[in-house]
Amino acid sequence: MTVSIAEVNFYPAPDADAILPGLIADGYNGPVPRFGDRSWSLACLIHGPRVNSETIHWDRFPLAFQAELRYLAWLLINASLPTSFLIGKPSRWRTTVSPGQIHPTVMKWRALCQWLDASGHTSLRECTHEVFREYALHLGGRGQPRGAVQKVLASITRLWALDSSNPLPIGICEPPWLSEGADDFLPAGSSAGENATEPITPQTMGPLLIWALRVVDDFSDDILRAIEKREEVLTRSGLTPSTPAGLAALRNYLEALASAGISAPSMAAGNRSGVAAKYISFMTGASIRQVHYQVAEGPWRDHLLSANGPAPVLTEIAGRVDGLPWTGFIDYSEVEPLKRHLITAAYITVSYLTGMRPREIQGLEKGCCPDPESGRHLIYSRVFKTALDDDGNHVPQGVPRDVPWVAISPVVKAIRIVERLAPERYLFADSMPGTMNEWIEKFIIWASDFAKRLGRPHEVIPADKYGAVGVSRFRRTLAWHIARRPGGLVALAIQYGHMRTAMSAGYASRSRDGIHDLLDVETALSVADTLAAINDSMTNGEGVSGPAARRAIYASQHAPEFSGSIVTARQARALLQNPSLAVYDNPEAMLMCVYKPDRALCNRVTSRDSPRLDRCVSSCSNIARLDSHAQLMRKEAASLESEAVNVPDPLSHRLRTRAESLRYIADQHDRSRIVFEETE
Repeated sequence: MTVSIAEVNFYPAPDADAILPGLIADGYNGPVPRFGDRSWSLACLIHGPRVNSETIHWDRFPLAFQAELRYLAWLLINASLPTSFLIGKPSRWRTTVSPGQIHPTVMKWRALCQWLDASGHTSLRECTHEVFREYALHLGGRGQPRGAVQKVLASITRLWALDSSNPLPIGICEPPWLSEGADDFLPAGSSAGENATEPITPQTMGPLLIWALRVVDDFSDDILRAIEKREEVLTRSGLTPSTPAGLAALRNYLEALASAGISAPSMAAGNRSGVAAKYISFMTGASIRQVHYQVAEGPWRDHLLSANGPAPVLTEIAGRVDGLPWTGFIDYSEVEPLKRHLITAAYITVSYLTGMRPREIQGLEKGCCPDPESGRHLIYSRVFKTALDDDGNHVPQGVPRDVPWVAISPVVKAIRIVERLAPERYLFADSMPGTMNEWIEKFIIWASDFAKRLGRPHEVIPADKYGAVGVSRFRRTLAWHIARRPGGLVALAIQYGHMRTAMSAGYASRSRDGIHDLLDVETALSVADTLAAINDSMTNGEGVSGPAARRAIYASQHAPEFSGSIVTARQARALLQNPSLAVYDNPEAMLMCVYKPDRALCNRVTSRDSPRLDRCVSSCSNIARLDSHAQLMRKEAASLESEAVNVPDPLSHRLRTRAESLRYIADQHDRSRIVFEETE
């Protein structure tokens, strides 16, 4: 717990704690830095699962400012500002900062002092209104985005507040943006935050999810058994003593390999391979030392030095792909990479199919998803990003989430897998975002290579057009699929037989908990895109037909109002709460839904805020179609007729009937279509 800044009427001695005892994380038993140390490690502040711990190196700060900043940094860590400081500040401001923000804040102070030092200043007391104004212009002139500059100005505001609130002030001037407003000191605005994160494209997310589910559902049992076998090899070989019987068995084993012209078992060693001494020890009962002696001086020395043979730890493969074993065996050298791929697949499954933030996944503990007596599995987790105490300050160790996550069966299995593999309390303790991002890229390469080897080129994972697939993008992608993909977020997985449709529908209906703001934004973006598409199409001469045609035209005329403006949840709700603008594109059904709940045939029993696009009824009065939809219908009709030639008669009849129906609707569109001029 921090102390009130008003109580700090002293300057800490060099041997005083740089971090007060009440702030030390539970279970931490490492060194705590002293106030006068050249470096302050912040590791003792880290609560919960592992995150990167940072160190403040004071010799990297301008010499003239070191003493002043050292004291202010000590206050930043250990003291809380008076609550009066929060008056007039945005709601996200707190009297203290979270442990994860201490190092970034001090680094922003260092950058300020480096600029001051280069400008000829020697003390923070020389920071006047004009100096701060020049620094803000300096930041804007470097091309930094608005959000980044805003964070710097906020850190300087806290620097001033810490100085002016403590009994031993340096005399830093109040920053001018507090009285004049921040806009004049910031670059032009841009979208930022979670809502600006690009979703992973369906072309990439589809096969990535398929491979993650395949590894979790089909390969995991084999990989787990291989991990156990490798552990047995390591344990037994390490305990095996040197005995005459073991040596005799080793010689017979090597003699048999050499006589048959079979290379000795090997294992990967960097970019090369070497003899698998521990594996051979396990197979023969000889000690590792006896195996190494044969490599160095035995009669099979050359044979062992050129070893490149397999070292299978599992040959009975249970997992299948199209009825065939997914691999012939699992080699000793493959176990660690496969273990990493299994953890990665479990992470992708949990992240994408729940919508948890990366930090929340990292904080999942063993036992977080108990087996229920009845009903669905629930995941009990901790919230970190929005965890606040009664005083409104951030709680670094997180707080229990008010509403648990609903877990469908692949998520439950993924958690059970990692529970078996996790060596400690937290399931994904070692999977920090940077590490997991690297693992995901390696998983994509491995899965794509595997797809090619299995003759499944359609399951190769293509590169995403927006860049690397990072953990921060899964949550946004989930919202994208719920908002824009009829039938729910897991349609691709259902296609490959991994889940039942009923299960996915039940999940999608409950998955808004925890990501509702993000879903509102994504749904609003989808509606805005649809309105813009209608407006552009009709401006370029397309017509629209259907019972809701005029309502669609009216809604599309508002498209320019929302172009590029949907960034926050509040803006999203402003659009979604306007019933006259509720237009949803449904490319699978080749139509648009101009949604009015009282007319919707997809929701006959209950009234909903949005349509069920997977349950469109052709006679619904909410339907509208563009020329492009009619073109799609004719294209689909031609495809069905082509397919009908090569199938049995009953199926051929159904395909031709469907094709005739599509052409009839397309022709009806041509006869009844209206254009902009007719609505004026």
